[in-house]
Amino acid sequence: MKSTLSSIFSACFLLMALAAGAQDKKKDSVKGLVVEVPAGLRIGTDLTRVAMHFFQPYRTDATITLDARYRDRIFLASDISWNRTSHSDTSYTYKGGGLAISLGANYNLLKKQVPKENFMLYAGMKYGFALFNYELPAYTVPGSYWGDYHSSVNSATKSAHWVELSLGIKVEVLKNFYVGWSLHDRLLLTKKLSKGDYPPMVIPGYGKGNKGNVFDVQYTVSYLLPMWKVKQKMSLP
Repeated sequence: MKSTLSSIFSACFLLMALAAGAQDKKKDSVKGLVVEVPAGLRIGTDLTRVAMHFFQPYRTDATITLDARYRDRIFLASDISWNRTSHSDTSYTYKGGGLAISLGANYNLLKKQVPKENFMLYAGMKYGFALFNYELPAYTVPGSYWGDYHSSVNSATKSAHWVELSLGIKVEVLKNFYVGWSLHDRLLLTKKLSKGDYPPMVIPGYGKGNKGNVFDVQYTVSYLLPMWKVKQKMSLP
């Protein structure tokens, strides 16, 4: 009787061990599973550029955001910006405006748990370029001895270059519709613009023209146009 019970116990233990081993193998195979998921071009706009006009009425800005999934966790990214600035007070009158574009990539810091997790926490880097013009139709330098000095600065076309680092999130709130929030740190490479006698008030796509380094926040809404598929690795706990 004892021998029979011992044999049954041994057989059950062996079956349990084999089942556990099969489950581990299945889990490992799922971890290594690669699936194809929809990808495409995501087009959006930065709402903070619209809101900025209410806090700084002298400037009008618009930014279109683009990104496209290139690999599992790599997204090619670009911003296209436009600015118009017009300011006048007792000291000077300023007019300017132009276009800018930044190109780079974002890297998703989150490992996908299931194929349809359409959100990302990313870090990115871009190169920015702006072409714009500005002028001072009139300005006044106060003088107590010789009196006030009045002059102007003719319109000139300028270019600016910068490097931009970013950290942000994008979340799908409706099918193919995303909202995002991101922080941006921009380092101006064209230093002579910010250190000149008459720096631009605003560099399109960059920010204040008298700053060699600017910090910015973006809040975006965007829509994904599914156009192709990419391979994505699954990662289960």
